[in-house]
Amino acid sequence: MGVMNYFIIPLSLCWLQCVIMVVSLEPHSRIKGNVESLLQLTPWNWRHLNTSVKVDSPVSVDVSLTSHYRLTGKYFSKYLQLQKQRDCASVLKRIPNAKGRDGVYTIYPDMKTRKLVYCDMTTDGGGWTVIQRRLDGAVNQFYRLWINFSVFLFLGNEALHLLTSGTKQELRVDLQKFSGKKAYAQYSIFSVGNKSDKYKLTIGGYRGTGGDGFKRHNGMKFTTKDQDNDPWGKNCAVEYKGAWWFYDGMNCDLNGPYHKSAVKSVYVVGWYDFGNEWISLKSARMMIRSKA
Repeated sequence: MGVMNYFIIPLSLCWLQCVIMVVSLEPHSRIKGNVESLLQLTPWNWRHLNTSVKVDSPVSVDVSLTSHYRLTGKYFSKYLQLQKQRDCASVLKRIPNAKGRDGVYTIYPDMKTRKLVYCDMTTDGGGWTVIQRRLDGAVNQFYRLWINFSVFLFLGNEALHLLTSGTKQELRVDLQKFSGKKAYAQYSIFSVGNKSDKYKLTIGGYRGTGGDGFKRHNGMKFTTKDQDNDPWGKNCAVEYKGAWWFYDGMNCDLNGPYHKSAVKSVYVVGWYDFGNEWISLKSARMMIRSKA
């Protein structure tokens, strides 16, 4: 734990288990740095009060650490009530010191419903709300029924609709091959319709290095294995094992099956225009940023 001033209070002594409470005047240096770096993002006055460590042993070793801070400031309660931010861009605008601090933040897509999201506060100035990320194939969360995609896909299709209908959004797609080569595609127009519109995709204004993978997907409705909404009546979600905005096929499919090596196939997490071939990607990420 490093050098700390503390005293030890034995709570019970027996041959089966000892419970020891350590009360510290200073927290662990690494934890202190993490907590206090977040507090520095706020306008509040704060100071560390104490840190307590509870260790249960020797049958099992369970360690819990709690740090107490006192926060003060003018209109503190009112300030907390006003902190509902719609997306990561508004978080960054409200707290400029968040720039460069990627991580999990709380947003309110409709200013009522609370969502925990990952914010990229670094790329191209930051303020990006990550809506989808493929890094491994531990769970095939993209081959689900229609009802699940109001909750599990990206932030949830409903949340995605609320975000893109409330403010104008741009989309950035980051791609990486197993060779290490990277590319991106950025769109100045991106929105998703509501449930009755089958989460119709509107996208355009491409620029980037990965090719315009969405060029033929504009205007497509969302298809899952139990709801075929592509215009040719062919359920591509069943064919390609992942829900997506399909037309009669696709130029990109970031919800397809994940492979742990560079597999040449259409049944992959793929972006055809990135090299003009169907080959599985090592990683893919979609994120949006409000333009207002």
